[in-house]
Amino acid sequence: MVDKPIIAITGARGHVGGRLLKHFCTNTRTHIRPNFRTTLDMPEWITRCTPIIGDLHEPSTRWELLGNSDVVVHLATRGYSSARQPSSSQLDEEYSVTTELIRDSVTLGISTFIFVSSIHVLGKALASQVTEATTPLLSNEYGRSKLRLEMELLNQCTGTKMTPIVLRMANAFGVPAFPQAATWNLLVHDLCRQAVTSDQLVLNSNGTAYRNILTLRDATSAIAQVATLRIPAGTYLLTGPRTYQLHEIAELVRSRAETVLDKSLTVVRNENDSSSHESFTLHPTSLNAFGIPVGNHLIEEVDELLNAANLEFSGSKL
Repeated sequence: MVDKPIIAITGARGHVGGRLLKHFCTNTRTHIRPNFRTTLDMPEWITRCTPIIGDLHEPSTRWELLGNSDVVVHLATRGYSSARQPSSSQLDEEYSVTTELIRDSVTLGISTFIFVSSIHVLGKALASQVTEATTPLLSNEYGRSKLRLEMELLNQCTGTKMTPIVLRMANAFGVPAFPQAATWNLLVHDLCRQAVTSDQLVLNSNGTAYRNILTLRDATSAIAQVATLRIPAGTYLLTGPRTYQLHEIAELVRSRAETVLDKSLTVVRNENDSSSHESFTLHPTSLNAFGIPVGNHLIEEVDELLNAANLEFSGSKL
């Protein structure tokens, strides 16, 4: 038997979960218990790891995952996509699974339950100056579903010894540990793909909308520290160092493509889009106050993603 702490990770094959698993396996000596819905060929970097295969809807899967674990990092929920919103039935399924997982975690004596939520919970409150005390102004079903999950965790932990931690995470990008075609539809990923396959970086809008972006490297490093350090129950912002307009993100990718791909590109905006957007600044102070700084590896992650896109879509390795 492996001594505690054991950290259970749901959604370990996903965009964030895969990189979190890889971070633990390659940068720490922590024993990890990742959940995969189906079997897969394990990469060589997986060490100090006891994979649990099965659907979290099954009580036996949940109990095998949670038994003797100390901390749960719950990532088996859908990430934000402005292009394709999840259906009501998919969101209801996430709520059902999460409710059961939290209940079993309390029963089995889990010490800390970390739910990786989204800054999109804030909805229309993403304007001007945003802090961890900002009250959400819900604007879509995705945000409502995430807030519902946050409240479920906090409510179930009331009167128990389990510490609930909610991380409202910004839009994370980077090379996934387990490649999935759908990730290339994410904003920065799509721009890196376009950098390889075209001479233009095309935005479907006028590029004035605002987006806070966070590298997977920085996100997973922070989540790993939250999972291993003892911090108080609460809701924390996990965000990138600044907020960009979309055209600034495109210009960043264009600039890095000149260096990484040795290629000249043009950024094209939709001139027919007359929409305007309010800027916002995020102030994620609490994690840093507890000794968990969020890094800033933006350039490195964009460069790695450009290299990955070049390998995926041109077949060449730089």
